[in-house]
Amino acid sequence: MASKIVNNYIPEFLTLISGRSKPSMVSVNITSECNQKCIYCEIGQGVRTSAKGSISTGDMKWILDQMEMTRIPKLSINGGEPFLFNDIIDVVEYAWKKNIRCTITTNGMTLYQLPDKELKIIKDSGTEINISVDSFNNEINAITRGTKQALPNALKSIKRLVDNKIPVTVLTAISRFNYLDLYSSVAEAYELGVSQMLFQPIIYSSNYPDRQVLIGKSNLNINPEQIDELKRELKKILKFEKKHKIDTNIYRILPWIEYYIKSASSASEGLFFQKILKKFYCREVDAIIEISYDGSILPCGLAPANGNIHNGSNLMKLWSNSTAKLRNELKNDRYPGFCNACCHHFSRNMFASIMKYPVENGNALAMMLPAVFSRAMYKILKNVF
Repeated sequence: MASKIVNNYIPEFLTLISGRSKPSMVSVNITSECNQKCIYCEIGQGVRTSAKGSISTGDMKWILDQMEMTRIPKLSINGGEPFLFNDIIDVVEYAWKKNIRCTITTNGMTLYQLPDKELKIIKDSGTEINISVDSFNNEINAITRGTKQALPNALKSIKRLVDNKIPVTVLTAISRFNYLDLYSSVAEAYELGVSQMLFQPIIYSSNYPDRQVLIGKSNLNINPEQIDELKRELKKILKFEKKHKIDTNIYRILPWIEYYIKSASSASEGLFFQKILKKFYCREVDAIIEISYDGSILPCGLAPANGNIHNGSNLMKLWSNSTAKLRNELKNDRYPGFCNACCHHFSRNMFASIMKYPVENGNALAMMLPAVFSRAMYKILKNVF
């Protein structure tokens, strides 16, 4: 906890005061190929793309060279399914040599098959692994992930990582299929040696701006009438987390998830984040360079592309040009429709908004302080005992 405060929270607070001179991370969808058929994913459901071409190993090395030059320390590798990119371990090793730390978000379908040599590179480089699992009940997980092999393969991958002392984070999308199974999943993940489990509702706009959103996607979230049941499930997880060595983000999503679910079910609910915050600051448009699988530069993960890495020689300039219009809109409190579907990064944006505008967001600050203090205390106690 102390290292997280020193390495994450204090630098973040200082950037909000002095201004952010550069992004803290580059996020790349390294491939548009996938070996699952998730019901909430445009790629998994085969929605056609307008993107042309695909990122190469050479492109990834160019991105890493640019990151080294600008001293951007983190690379997030996503997909599609990243382990379908043939040279992914070469990319991780190249990043490692440049003192850039990687995070890979995978479905775990093939990770367990990695040769020992490649797994050692992941471990020695400090690469963080996220594995997407929606339920540790195979019937439920097969529905949302589109294949009965999703859970068995993910379990093999989790075991392989845990056996090699590589920390594993499980990512779970909360849907109408699994919302009453979340506590059981956390308990199962703990028994397997998972170090962290993070939850989010279904993003109801397109996860990939080059593809049309799935029809009826918002209906994959729970109904507003089921919110009380969901919140009881989440509070059970919070109690479990206090007594066991597994971390979750429940304390961060409880303040806003009800408003998000209501906004997903009805446009008349308005912008969900304005129910929490009087003044909103989108940290992500300043902190992350988002690059799609064809090299397109996205103003944010949900915004249509504006530029491409193949159209210039300086990543920072390309990114600055890409984000200028959206940044100006947000500065003037004009929010595109996809902003209201953005739950993936909202907890970070909520904390950033509170830190940047503590007076305007006094109610949110008063609500979050006890939760943050309580979490810090039980994390200390868990580590001691």
